Amino acid sequence: MKKKDIAFVVNGLYGGGAERVLQVFLDNFDRRKYDITLINHREEDINNEFYPTDIKYISILKNAEKKRSKVGWILAKIYNKINLIVYDNFSPHIFRMLYLRDKFDVEIAFIEGYATRIVSGGRSTKKIAWVHIDLKLYPWTDIAFRSMNEQIKCYSFFDEIVSVSKSVQSSVEELFSHKSIVIYNPIDINKIKKEASLFTVDKEKKGLVFISVGRLVPQKGYDRLIPIIGKLVTEGFSLNLWIVGEGPERKRLEDLIQEWKLEGIVKLLGYQSNPYPYIKAADWFVFSSRYEGYGLVVAEALILETPVVSVMCAEMTQLLGEYNQWGVIVDNEDVALLNGMRNILENPELTAKYTARAIKGGNRFSLERPMNEIYRIIDN
Repeated sequence: MKKKDIAFVVNGLYGGGAERVLQVFLDNFDRRKYDITLINHREEDINNEFYPTDIKYISILKNAEKKRSKVGWILAKIYNKINLIVYDNFSPHIFRMLYLRDKFDVEIAFIEGYATRIVSGGRSTKKIAWVHIDLKLYPWTDIAFRSMNEQIKCYSFFDEIVSVSKSVQSSVEELFSHKSIVIYNPIDINKIKKEASLFTVDKEKKGLVFISVGRLVPQKGYDRLIPIIGKLVTEGFSLNLWIVGEGPERKRLEDLIQEWKLEGIVKLLGYQSNPYPYIKAADWFVFSSRYEGYGLVVAEALILETPVVSVMCAEMTQLLGEYNQWGVIVDNEDVALLNGMRNILENPELTAKYTARAIKGGNRFSLERPMNEIYRIIDN
């Protein structure tokens, strides 16, 4: 039987939850049935700790810094400049004719924005768009399209739109008048547990250690979490906060740490290629996002038996239970998160209670079902 040619198109390879989900899909795709190509909008080094060696890689933009000669550097810069001019001023179909003529059996825009616009202009037999975030609440993709009308038109070229949660599905169907299906993120439990045991993280002996993992962007709510920690410390509680991630908000968060005199209490640990030992070492995972598509890292925390306190956002009742069966959910307000964390600090028995609940909650997640669902939409 002839294999199907499948292409995944992305904006970048590293740094976020969508990229980790992609890595799980690629690791587990059935190579007997599918030949896989990964197309990246920009050229990046392929780290084979995260991406398999048996798939084809294509990049649209060139990395000028990798060129060994001055001439090569200049030519790459010129190529990229012309590429971006064409992207900004012409239709996706013209862009594809000039820069990506490849045709596949199935082409998947695995992230919103640039990848979605690029795939919409291609000639592949079937096109699938993946949406990871509520675009009504966080319309960041506006920068990738010339207008909202163009964005709506681009989505109309897709045979399927996949949403990672029901709330994302609702926003997609409202914004683009296009039916969407829900496929929850695949979670490779064995791999997560294995990577969590690769090294040990020493933690502070005094007070509970809370951890959060995510890009340093306003969406993640770290600018409100740090003052909450400051208020709890002012009230006399002993605790620590680790934030694993990198992003444009670092300077602002460093200023907040200094303003609240939290040096040594709040630690910005930067991007970690393997965040799991840190999650495993912490006493609690705290999720402070203002909005989210699907809190994948919450599921990962439960798998690592780390209890979770989270504000209410997309699919949190599905992750932690409608009645806090597997974690603590509070309203998505600063004062509610402050009160929730204060309650944990005032009642030490809650840590043991919700650690036990995290173990049960983590056993619910699956790799097989999302894989079967993606095979179904590819093959039908």
